[in-house]
Amino acid sequence: MAPALLTIENLRLSFGGEALLDDARLVIGPRARIALVGRNGSGKSTLLKIAGGLFEADRANRFVDPSATIAYLPQEPDFSGFETIGAYVEAGLPPTGATTQLARLYADLGADPEAKCGNLSGGEARRAALVRIFASDPDIMLLDEPTNHLDLPAIVALEERLSASRAAIVLISHDRRFLQNLSRTTVWLDRGKTRRIERGFIEFESWRDEILADEDREQHKLGRRIAAEEDWLRYGVTAR
Repeated sequence: MAPALLTIENLRLSFGGEALLDDARLVIGPRARIALVGRNGSGKSTLLKIAGGLFEADRANRFVDPSATIAYLPQEPDFSGFETIGAYVEAGLPPTGATTQLARLYADLGADPEAKCGNLSGGEARRAALVRIFASDPDIMLLDEPTNHLDLPAIVALEERLSASRAAIVLISHDRRFLQNLSRTTVWLDRGKTRRIERGFIEFESWRDEILADEDREQHKLGRRIAAEEDWLRYGVTAR
């Protein structure tokens, strides 16, 4: 097995004294295809930012391969200081300069490099941010809701690009089919902790339901033991 490109372990993050992430873990190997799932507010976006080095946890052991490059796609890209999409994309290029496929990227994802950043629609902003991600040719892509505001042709083009990419990819998305088509691993963030299965999102729900059913059975057993102990304390000890 190839060494991991990025590893986070023993991750803890609290807000107002309540743990959002508690001993969470994320391991990203070469060419990984990971669906990061969990209920709204569970900390998925925060975990992705911590993985990208953009947010500091209360405690975490984070290792990144020194040769690996990371590109992070936020839900709301920041175009501050850029006049055009072209300027925004160029600012994210690696030191080696523009990829030879830059014009093709603009065409495939439907972005106009001459468009002014001051009045972009949600779809235009998303396309521009995706062009910048692909143009940087990273080793790891951390993508938070990449299909937001995209029409079907753009989603299909994005899926094809991601499928062909050599990068390791971690995805957060509400688009079930998108996750099913791309993921090979699923990380479930639940009540602050992460669970991992080396299967794609298409098998997530059956796996989740098995875990929850096991927890219910354990809770039932625990309840019966507690009730038995209470009975013993109440009736099993007699005075002299």
